[in-house]
Amino acid sequence: MRWQPSTYLFASGAAASLGDGIRYAAMPLLAVHVTRNPVSVAAVAAALSAAHLLFGFHVGAVVDRFDRVRLLRRTQLIRLALMLVLVGAVAVDQATLPMLLVAAFLLGTAELAADTAVQALTPVVVRDAGLEKLNAGLTASQSVGEDFAGPAAGGVLFAWNPLAPFVAVAGTLAASWGFLTRLRVPGRVAEPAVRRSLTAEARDGLTYLLREPTLRTQAVWAAAMNLGVAAANATLVLYVVEKLHLSGGAYGLLLTCAGVGGLAGAAAVSHTVRLLGRVPTMIAASLVAGLATAGVALTGSVWLIGVFQFLAGFCGVSFSIVGRSLRQSITPDALMGRVTSIYRLIGFGSLPLGAIGGGAIAHRLGLGVPFLLAGAVMVGSTLTLGLLTRRAHLTGVPGGTDHPEPART
Repeated sequence: MRWQPSTYLFASGAAASLGDGIRYAAMPLLAVHVTRNPVSVAAVAAALSAAHLLFGFHVGAVVDRFDRVRLLRRTQLIRLALMLVLVGAVAVDQATLPMLLVAAFLLGTAELAADTAVQALTPVVVRDAGLEKLNAGLTASQSVGEDFAGPAAGGVLFAWNPLAPFVAVAGTLAASWGFLTRLRVPGRVAEPAVRRSLTAEARDGLTYLLREPTLRTQAVWAAAMNLGVAAANATLVLYVVEKLHLSGGAYGLLLTCAGVGGLAGAAAVSHTVRLLGRVPTMIAASLVAGLATAGVALTGSVWLIGVFQFLAGFCGVSFSIVGRSLRQSITPDALMGRVTSIYRLIGFGSLPLGAIGGGAIAHRLGLGVPFLLAGAVMVGSTLTLGLLTRRAHLTGVPGGTDHPEPART
C-alpha cells in the first residue's frame, strides 16, 4: 500500500521525536552521572539549543536554497552518525562532560536544520487545506515521543543500562531516514534569477518578518516564553533527584505527564481555536503554562507536580500548534525556510540563555527559585507581548477577524 506524502513526513517525524524524547531524558541523567554541579548539568541543556543562536540566521537560507527533501535525509544521517559515536563513548565509559557538551551541540545543530526543513515542507506536502491537521499530527507525535513515551523509555532504559537509551535513539533515527527515502514531493523552490550570498538571502527573511506585525510580536513573545521554559526545565532533573529524592525513572515519568498533557492539547486544539480564535488560544495557553510552572516550586507533592507538568504540556503544545500554523499561513513559500529560521532564532535563541540562567539561579538561590521566576516571566510576557500580538493580528487581517489569510505562494 502506497502512503500519502503527508504520512511519510509524519512517520519520519514521529520516529525522530521518539528518539529525541529518549535522548532528552538520557542525556541529563548521563550528565548527572558525570557531575552534580547545577551549572555543568544546565550547560548540557544549553549546548543542545546553542545552535539557534549561532546558525539560526543562515539555516533558513540553506533550506530555501537546496532541495529540502534531500537536505532532510542527509541531516538525519548526520544525526545517526553522531549518535553512534556517542554510543561508542558510553560503551567504553569515555562519556566525559566535555564530550557530552560537544555531542549535545552537534546534535542540536543537526536538529535545527531538520526541524527547519520539516516546517518549510509542511505547506508543500498538504497545501493550505490540511495545514492545521498535519501540524497537529506532527506536534502530537512530537509530544508523544519527546514528552511521553520517549522520556519514560529513556529513564527506564538508563536505569537498566546507561548504554541502552542511546542505542535506541540510533534506531529511531535510522527509521526516520528510511521513511524519508519514500517521500516524493517537490523539495526545491523556484531558482532566483541571480544567486546571492546566504547572508543576503537570509536578510530577506528577516525583512519580511520585521515588516509583518503579527510575526514580529509573536517571535518576541515566543522568546520570552522559551526563556522561562528553559530556565525551569534545565534544572528539573536536579530538582527531582536532589530535592524530591526520586530516581531517574521517576524523573522520566514526570516528563511523561507533560507528554500526556501535550497529546491532549494536540487533540483539543482545533476545538479550542474554533471557540476562542487563534491568538486568544495562545494567550490562554501561555497564562496557564506560566502558572503551572511556578506551581512546581510551591509544593512538595510529586502528584501535584505531575498535574502541573500535565497542564504545562497541554498548554505548551496548544501554543506551538497555533503559532506554527499562524506563521505558515502568512509566509510565502519562497521565504518559508528563511522566515522559519529567523523566527526560531528570535523565539528559540533564548533557550540556552534560559538554561544557563536557570542553572546559575538554582546554584545560588535554591532549586525551587527558577520555577518561580520562570512562571513570572511567562505570565508577564503574555500580558504584554501576547496582547500586542493579538492587536497586530486583528489590525492586519481583513475584516478584523482572528483567523489569518491563506498562505501566499
